[in-house]
Amino acid sequence: MTEKIYYKNLNERPFNAILNGTKTVEIRANKKVYVGSSINVIEPGDTIVFTKVGSNQKLRCVVERKTLYSSVRELLESEGTEYTLSSTNDIEQGITSVESISNYKELIAKNGVFALQLRDICRI
Repeated sequence: MTEKIYYKNLNERPFNAILNGTKTVEIRANKKVYVGSSINVIEPGDTIVFTKVGSNQKLRCVVERKTLYSSVRELLESEGTEYTLSSTNDIEQGITSVESISNYKELIAKNGVFALQLRDICRI
């Protein structure tokens, strides 16, 4: 079986939180796109290489689990803010932060939001 590798950009704070092990779940809006490196085609066992925005630093992670939730609140309540957020453990602030990402609020309301449980995290 061929390893599937997907490439995604990640802002500095979540990148560093994943690197130091405090963030083990990545949140991505369901854009309902099923081509290329869309989150919809990524499956458990696949690899994601995150590049820190503004640098050439990279992390390699394996997707352990992918779960679709209907809202950010449901995701944060189920997954835990301490594993999903890089800036706060406050659920209301977390919802506001995730929904402030370009088009996320509308996309999540329409299609839901994914939680990607990450494992085997290493800098490359």
